[in-house]
Amino acid sequence: MKTEYITPAEAARLKDVSRAAIYLAIKEGRLNAEKVLGRVALKKAEVQAWTPMRYAGRPGVTARRPKGIPMSEETRARISASQKARWARRKKKK
Repeated sequence: MKTEYITPAEAARLKDVSRAAIYLAIKEGRLNAEKVLGRVALKKAEVQAWTPMRYAGRPGVTARRPKGIPMSEETRARISASQKARWARRKKKK
């Protein structure tokens, strides 16, 4: 039986995830990739058997406060003076 290979873009469409998620899975070792003619190739059967992890976010990256929600006083106290100056300049430009 001949092994069928697909590209990371095709794998992303097949599993309804981003190409970045496919490359992250390859990097973490959850998907095995091979180089075919200098390009990354994945076994289609392996991709079909793979279950993508749904990340709430990348490790180490904190969630941002949604726009329109005011900052708490505690958060405002932690903001550096240089950041406050940048925000003030940005408001003047608008």
